Amino acid sequence: MACAVDNLVFGSESKKAIKEIRDMTKRANWLSTALAISALGDIFVKNGPVSASYKIYTTDFELLGNAMSSSTQILKRKISDLAGTMVILKASSLTASEKKFWSCVYNEVR
Repeated sequence: MACAVDNLVFGSESKKAIKEIRDMTKRANWLSTALAISALGDIFVKNGPVSASYKIYTTDFELLGNAMSSSTQILKRKISDLAGTMVILKASSLTASEKKFWSCVYNEVR
């Protein structure tokens, strides 16, 4: 769904929120990467071909994939919460275009 916002200039509150979203995104990406690396390390590090084959056979890749994608769901929820906070609690310090932007963000990630 497209949400056009004209003449948008971010104030200090919005800039802080955007920085927080960037930080949350970096942490979520780091978590997904760490999960993948730890699973691959468990399979291949210090294991011979037979042991690695057994580890591959017994590893639940569906569960691993779900764990990795759960960080995305958590990130979406945290961004939604932050956008909702910006619209509801920080409304007095935002311009009309900023309020519309944060409402659009909230609606897109819900």
